[in-house]
Amino acid sequence: MDKMRQGVVLFITLSVIAAMLAIVGVLYTYLGKSKQSAAYTQALIQSNLLFRDSKVIISDLLKQSAKDKEMRKTLLDMLYLAPITLQEEEGDHYATLTCQPLDNGVNINWLGLEGNATMESHYTVAQDLFDAIVEQNDIANPTLLLEKIREAIDPHRYPPQNPQGREEQKKGIISLLQFQDIIREYRFESDDMGKEPIAWEEYFSFGRDALYIEGNYISAKLIAQLFDLELSLVQAEWSIGDDLKQFVTNQGADISQYDAKIFAKEPQERMQCRVTYGYQEDSYTFAFKYLEERAVEFEFFGKE
Repeated sequence: MDKMRQGVVLFITLSVIAAMLAIVGVLYTYLGKSKQSAAYTQALIQSNLLFRDSKVIISDLLKQSAKDKEMRKTLLDMLYLAPITLQEEEGDHYATLTCQPLDNGVNINWLGLEGNATMESHYTVAQDLFDAIVEQNDIANPTLLLEKIREAIDPHRYPPQNPQGREEQKKGIISLLQFQDIIREYRFESDDMGKEPIAWEEYFSFGRDALYIEGNYISAKLIAQLFDLELSLVQAEWSIGDDLKQFVTNQGADISQYDAKIFAKEPQERMQCRVTYGYQEDSYTFAFKYLEERAVEFEFFGKE
């Protein structure tokens, strides 16, 4: 009887110990999550401070060169062609700012300008480019793809074919990620997997209210397409930041394709930037757009 009682006591004791270990394990898990949450919050606060500072840095650079076009071009080249890194002399804190022109391509939203007399040149260049890309890449149903793009550009003018279950859309395609979602939806509906992914970002730019293309910063693929040049030749001769009009002239291409209504005469204060920074032994990233002295569309990506 005593042995049985001892066995029961031992069983209860082991059960209590097991339960306590389980509770301790759960507590450690919650403590770990709480610590991670606190670190995330602190990193987010740090990103907001850096966001403010980055905006000031860009604004000050542009103000310094406001009256000197050559200096302005040099500063923008420096900003676009190489990242700017700030590092503490002693310590692990650093921040790297990388920017590129927001309008370094034909704006995808120009495909929604059909019938707009004042923007006819913009619509034409976008539509011709789209037609060339879908033909060269054997897109199975370009009409469906164009419909989906236009639905996103202006859902009121081009209402969705299948609106059930869709949330109210805002006008315009403002990011490559948004455009890639449109491509995935098109592929699902059309069962068109295509030969290989198309580098749409080398031809089109994404953002609202674009009036011009920053010609000096466009890709070799876009130059070859717009001016009917051999891609291999352009890739060998073109350097981003060069004078596009002069380049086209030197290559003997049809200079009439260089439409002054489309290509910016002066550098535009429209760019998208990304900041990677070190904080508490980890790296974090956020992005934003700088539009003529305004920093907008802040997006925090968290730990890399």
